[in-house]
Amino acid sequence: MFEWRENKVSVTTALFLCVTTAAVSVLGCYAATGWRTSAVEDKLREIDRIAAEQYVGEFDEEKVADYAAVGYVTGLEDQWSTYIPADQYEAYRLSSEGKGCGIGVSVISGDDSVRVYLVYEDSPAAQAGIEKGDYIVGAEGLTVEQDGADTVIDAIQGEEGTEVTVSFSKEKDGAVQEATMQRAMVTQKMAWGQMLDANIGYIRIENFHVGSAEQFQQVLDELLADGAQSLVLDVRHNGGGRVKEMSEMLDPLLPEGTIMTLRTKSGSETVYESDAEMIDQPIVVLVDDQSISAAEFFAAALQEYDRATLVGTHTTGKGRAQQTFELSDGSALNLSVEEYFTPQGNNLAGVGIAPDVEVALTDAQSANFYFLSPEEDPQLQKAVEILG
Repeated sequence: MFEWRENKVSVTTALFLCVTTAAVSVLGCYAATGWRTSAVEDKLREIDRIAAEQYVGEFDEEKVADYAAVGYVTGLEDQWSTYIPADQYEAYRLSSEGKGCGIGVSVISGDDSVRVYLVYEDSPAAQAGIEKGDYIVGAEGLTVEQDGADTVIDAIQGEEGTEVTVSFSKEKDGAVQEATMQRAMVTQKMAWGQMLDANIGYIRIENFHVGSAEQFQQVLDELLADGAQSLVLDVRHNGGGRVKEMSEMLDPLLPEGTIMTLRTKSGSETVYESDAEMIDQPIVVLVDDQSISAAEFFAAALQEYDRATLVGTHTTGKGRAQQTFELSDGSALNLSVEEYFTPQGNNLAGVGIAPDVEVALTDAQSANFYFLSPEEDPQLQKAVEILG
């Protein structure tokens, strides 16, 4: 089966290792009343008739339908709309809900390595002794070296309650350990933090999936209780998520007013707002070219209210919100259905936001992003300098 993964934004693979939906027919085109777009109907019906009558080989009808769906969505020329095959939809749905079924780690995968950068608390991986920075070298008799990273990652995934044997090492070419774990439903680690020097509280926001706002609030409360006098909020390499989660995170950081406005094709609007209660600590937000969607709107709102200084590099520039429609065969269409706007009414599509203080990482630092210590991270060090 061909690959469907999105690689154009990030090399991160969320290995949970195991939005609202509405039922529509395949491709969202054909119903009792006929096709809504005659050009699509004419083209696909003609191709299907010719292939059925003349093609000399055997073909898988479901695979052909999947490819047709990919072609349809590609033809929309919207980089944010995607088709999700049935065999990948459940993992996608769980991920957007902040959950996953598997051993409970997130990894960075390349051609010849799979390296752990997050281990979820109380997960099978944590109980087996797997730590941040470890290398997964194989699973179920397969190896990254011989079978490839994607094959090993796929082998680790599975159903809740089943067992999987994983080989890992503390160094890339170090001694290999082996552990057999029982796959389990785990909650993603989406926000966490630590106290830096000078009572600066640091909070990393991994994404804005369901449950991320609750995790963020817990970390924020803990840092403030420990005496944090200022905050660094890190949304670099953050692919976005739910607007509701983002708004709940921003509420305690902003004065009363608009957080974001979403507008549909018909012109109807949904407005998210903050109340008057907020903390008064100075804030720096770290952004980069992989701060996407809710991540850049999070930063934009704090910038437009003069509540934060932005440090890093220019963001991606995404200005549309998607809704996921589950199709009748178990696949799904993730479709751009709303445009969204900052508190000042700006649409960031193709524009993004520029940091107040531009600081770039070197190629080597970018490649090692998830494993940089605070002292090795020039963007974080500039934030500390600003708040110090």
